[in-house]
Amino acid sequence: MSKILLILGAGPNIGSHVAKAFSSAGYKVAIASRTAPRPADGSDLHISVDLEKPDTVPAVFDKVRKEFGREPSVVVYNAAIFPPDPSDTLSLFTPSNISQYEKSQAVNSISVLVALHEATKSFRNAPADASKTFIFTGNALNVITLPGMLNFGLGKTVTAYAIRHLVEQKVYAGDGISIYYADERTAQGAPVGKSVSGPAAAEEYLKLAEQKEQGPWLYTFVKGDGYKDFEKGSKL
Repeated sequence: MSKILLILGAGPNIGSHVAKAFSSAGYKVAIASRTAPRPADGSDLHISVDLEKPDTVPAVFDKVRKEFGREPSVVVYNAAIFPPDPSDTLSLFTPSNISQYEKSQAVNSISVLVALHEATKSFRNAPADASKTFIFTGNALNVITLPGMLNFGLGKTVTAYAIRHLVEQKVYAGDGISIYYADERTAQGAPVGKSVSGPAAAEEYLKLAEQKEQGPWLYTFVKGDGYKDFEKGSKL
C-alpha cells in the first residue's frame, strides 16, 4: 500500500522535519501552503492553499487524490497565525480590529475543522490498513493563559475542544480514526514557546501515525522522552 501524508502548513522547523521523517518511512508526502517550502523538504507534491480561506481546503484533498490516486493516510495540520493582542485586549472585538480576529480564527480553528472533516471522509474511504490519523500542532494555550495571547489562545482552545469532543464521544472510533492535539512541553510541563523542536515533533508524529489505537487526545510530549501526562483529563 502506498502511504500518503498531507501536511497543511509548511515551515522550516516542524513542517520540514515531519515531511522528511515520513518520507524516510516510506510515505508519499504532500505539502499544502501558500508558497512551496525552501529549501526542498523531501515532499513529493506542493499544493497552493490560503488557509485564511477555509473554503479552499477541500480542493487540497481533491488534488492529493488526483496526483497520488489514493486517499491520504495521515493528515497533519501545522499552520498557525499569531497576531498580537491590542493594548486594550477587548478592543480586538471592535469594528476596526475584528477582521484581524476573523483572519486568525480562520487559520487557527475554522480551516482546521474543515480539514478534519475532509480527513475523516478520506479516512473512511482509505484501505483498512491505512493509518487514518489526524494530528494538530497545538500548544499549551488550551489549558493556560499568557499575557497578550487571547486571540491566539481562542483559536487553539476551539480546536482542542473539537478534538476532545470527537475522541471522548468516540465519534469516529468505529472507523479506526485517531485524532490528536499535539503539544510539546519542557520536562517540567511548561510551554516550550518558540523553542519547539522539529525533530521531536517528527519523531512523535510518526509514532502516533504507526500506533494502532487512539491514544490520549491531548498528546503532551517532551523532546527525547515522548508522551508525558501533564494535564488531568487527557486520557480516554
